[in-house]
Amino acid sequence: MTGNILIQSLKDITDQEISINKFIGTQNKEDFYKKAAHRRDDHYLFIFQKKGRSTVMIDFKEVALIESAVLCVLPGQIHYGVTANNDTEAWLITLDTNFVEEDYRRIFDDYYFQNAPITISTLESTPLDDSIELLASIVRNRHPLDFMPQVIHSLISACVGMFASAYRRQENREVPLSRTHLLTQQFKRLLLQQFKTHKTTSAYATSLNITPAYLNDAVKQTTGLTVSFWIQQTIIMEAKRLLYATNASVKEIASQLGFTDHAYFTRYFSHAEGQSPSRFRRNSRK
Repeated sequence: MTGNILIQSLKDITDQEISINKFIGTQNKEDFYKKAAHRRDDHYLFIFQKKGRSTVMIDFKEVALIESAVLCVLPGQIHYGVTANNDTEAWLITLDTNFVEEDYRRIFDDYYFQNAPITISTLESTPLDDSIELLASIVRNRHPLDFMPQVIHSLISACVGMFASAYRRQENREVPLSRTHLLTQQFKRLLLQQFKTHKTTSAYATSLNITPAYLNDAVKQTTGLTVSFWIQQTIIMEAKRLLYATNASVKEIASQLGFTDHAYFTRYFSHAEGQSPSRFRRNSRK
């Protein structure tokens, strides 16, 4: 391990821009659910579990998928499989970011901090299963269609759209988003881009052309938590990834995250996690 987290490209997995694998608990646990934990992907991973029970680790949080459910793992998140029951059946789709439309990306990005699977009904799972099965067949057999790229792109868009629909349904989008919700979404997207340089409420408020008090009120009203909390959570999560997946020193990690004083970073991390960066590294690698 080096000072930077190794990036696993989709090209390391396949010579195509999409990889589709069917997971069956009695046959291939090691093949699909076990993954090198010291890397992160430059692509999306979509999991559609048809039935059974499985658990995956995403950014140090164990996530359980029970029966029929979907889960999107975003580029950059550290993840690996933990367990899967023998009766588990699932599709695992790794997909180049270019295939995920901007509207869909925004929906998945809104769940960046939650990492929660979405339970789906038979009414939703049946067409999703059929669509993925068809897409997998075309990709696998390289059918001699005249418009193969267009067909594949359309099927991918349909599948991803069904994932996005399941996620969006959780937000009760029948009710138009309020100004506070829209501001919170804008803040969180900006946070993921600028957390290494922007570490105060006022910095984000300035970028959004509003007052710090208004931004904090909007975020707290929407999430129940302050802007400072979300800034801290984002910084700490990236610090955990670097501590876990690299051999960079605490001082080097502090610098990567925009801290000029590594002693202050150590106090910052320790206050948030109840343990020092060094101890987290030791414990997380056991």
